[in-house]
Amino acid sequence: MTRRTRTSPRDAGILLARAEALRARSRFKAARGLFLEAARRDPEAGPRAWRGAADCARLLGDFPAALGDYARALRATPKSDRAARADLEAGAALAWRGAGEPRRALKGLRRALAAYAGLQDAEGLAFCRWALGGAWRIAGDLGRARTELLLARRAYTALGDAEGLAYTHCALGGVRRMLGDARGSRECYARAHAAMVRLKDAFGTAYTHCGLGNAARAAGDPEAALQSFGRAERGYAAIGDRVSYAYTLWSRATALKCLGRGAPARRDFLRARSLFRATKDRRGLAYVEMGLAELAALAGRGAEARRRLGQAALLARGFAWEARHVRALGALLGNQPKRAAAAYRGSGSRFRPGSLPVAWP
Repeated sequence: MTRRTRTSPRDAGILLARAEALRARSRFKAARGLFLEAARRDPEAGPRAWRGAADCARLLGDFPAALGDYARALRATPKSDRAARADLEAGAALAWRGAGEPRRALKGLRRALAAYAGLQDAEGLAFCRWALGGAWRIAGDLGRARTELLLARRAYTALGDAEGLAYTHCALGGVRRMLGDARGSRECYARAHAAMVRLKDAFGTAYTHCGLGNAARAAGDPEAALQSFGRAERGYAAIGDRVSYAYTLWSRATALKCLGRGAPARRDFLRARSLFRATKDRRGLAYVEMGLAELAALAGRGAEARRRLGQAALLARGFAWEARHVRALGALLGNQPKRAAAAYRGSGSRFRPGSLPVAWP
């Protein structure tokens, strides 16, 4: 039997350094394991280790684990360390956003924003503006999302933060697509993609490939979109991502649906559904049910289409933008294109679906 010895702070520090190097290369699963090992071995490493583990769990799509780890990190962080606690508040809010709880995310981000303002933390404020933009986007308020993201872009430009600016352009690309501006969306994603390649950011590069595919799809070029989605898929496979990959599968299925390729579209919808179920993403599941409803309608299976639309309506509760899609699709299934267009009044978006199949933004 070997004698158990306590790990020295230096040993824990080595583990943390290795974990952070892995996280920088988008190897989130391996990094999380090392962060958890550091937390287990040395209680003094707790605040940094639990936060690292939480960030990795969030990026892997395990939002319950992320929220638990953020709570442990908060308990281990002294109340006097206001900057670290603000960072943890913001991280937990992003986990709530990923879990499909934008209102909880907004509440946490507002608290973090106030803390960063009190600390005069320019980097924290920029990050919080970016996060707020994403939360308002998920909440379906495109105007507020765009305003926050433009503030984030200004802040990151002033800081000279290329990474923050690249991720802000990604978020702006998504909002502009939702607003019906496919050209502006593509410009944002192209700028972000060039930066991600320069930064050697594996996740960001895959994410921008998906964004470029969605911009092409929204612009009416599904064939070009499929090429971009293929690049995104290979990138996500290399890093083990499943959160963003699920949306790439949905996007590819939608492009295939628009090309009249129903069988492969259905396969991708079902693969996306499996991942959305694993991450408990109601919003993503609503999109899948809408896609399957369209495929059923296009194949003349009206009863199945209506049943799936009913499921989508239940899943989309609490998501203003997706609820508009559900209303629009219901109108199209009833051959009422004017009522479908009316679903987007007051949203600020120029998007207007006219007939099936629909390239949802």
